[in-house]
Amino acid sequence: MKKYLLFLLIFSSSVALAQRTIKGQVVDEKTKETLPGVSVYINNSTIGTVTDSDGKFVLNIPFNGKMELVASHVIYKKKTTLLEDANYDQLLITLQAQDNTLKEVIIKAKKNKEDNFRKWGDLFTKIIMGNNLRFANSCKIMNPDELVFYFDRDRNELAVYAKSPLLVENRLLNYKIKIDLENFTYSFGNDVLKVNYSTFFEDLVTHSQKLPAVRIMRKEAYFGSQMHFMRSIYNNTLTKDGFSIYHYRSIKNKEKERVNKIVQNRIAERFADKTNPNYDLKALFSSNDTVNYYKMILKQDDNLALDTSRTHSRKLAVLNRQEGTVKLNFADTVMIKYQPLLDFRFPKLSENSHGPSTKLQYTFMYPIESGGVNIERNGYYPELILFIYGNMSERRISQLLPWDYDPDKI
Repeated sequence: MKKYLLFLLIFSSSVALAQRTIKGQVVDEKTKETLPGVSVYINNSTIGTVTDSDGKFVLNIPFNGKMELVASHVIYKKKTTLLEDANYDQLLITLQAQDNTLKEVIIKAKKNKEDNFRKWGDLFTKIIMGNNLRFANSCKIMNPDELVFYFDRDRNELAVYAKSPLLVENRLLNYKIKIDLENFTYSFGNDVLKVNYSTFFEDLVTHSQKLPAVRIMRKEAYFGSQMHFMRSIYNNTLTKDGFSIYHYRSIKNKEKERVNKIVQNRIAERFADKTNPNYDLKALFSSNDTVNYYKMILKQDDNLALDTSRTHSRKLAVLNRQEGTVKLNFADTVMIKYQPLLDFRFPKLSENSHGPSTKLQYTFMYPIESGGVNIERNGYYPELILFIYGNMSERRISQLLPWDYDPDKI
């Protein structure tokens, strides 16, 4: 028994200390010329570099598993490569020159000069940063002039493009985040956001006295997050970490959906005509009866009836020893409840102390395709088949942490 335990400890240490090396070169797909100055990084991490004069790069990665390697340059299309769990000595990455899509959008946007950051910036920032005001208000887009806005009046959709990577400073989490924004489309009619981006993190320079506060805020962002949940699935520590999973069925509140759609369309009309308009209900509708009715409906729950039954991770998650991953697989919607006070890592607060919220947090997931997702040790999974809404999806950029974040360190 002692020998077996010793083997486990040695094996765990070797996994924790394992390091991979990725060596490669970036070239122009058409001319085959080497490309210096290309940003190469592991998506959503602090691990990255820039290609040298010969277009070469070396990355030392302190963890195992599959991951996305991003190559980004302002005059080329971003390329993302899914790396297997292995070392790479001669990885060749070819980049295509940018097409005319962005130029065409810029030309369209220039026809309506009011479609700019002054008009749409507050709304865009609110949507992409997330719903937690304390975190969102600590974030600042450092190069807003790189954003191009185009509002389609016929579809009531706002599209946002970036001429170069966005730079965001998150003072609360002490990160500078580079965002390669691929697409951003927000539909006012059904309140649906479609967004795709990759991110690279760097620590901001700060005084050592501030580091303990940074550590606390990063942990707060981590508690109950998608990363936290996926790592709990991998480690089989859901209950210990304050999570529980339920099969979920609901009857939607159709009247609330109808009213919300009317309100969203009216907000879109106001944005189309004005810069940062007042979209309080009283400003949107002239009839007090309409305003009062809409207020009443919008306060109602999204669902009229719920049917939930608790399930266990062992019924949904299976360890793949050969791949070193855990497959999470379910056919219908599941509800994830996070109870901070049951999380063994969550800070124990006195009655009058200030700290992270202890409210219950609910997230819903359902698979767009069958097959499940294969979770790596750090919580990453390469399959883009889960539709997630609720608390985890509402956190967004302002509470985003890199995959190499460790809550036991800063």
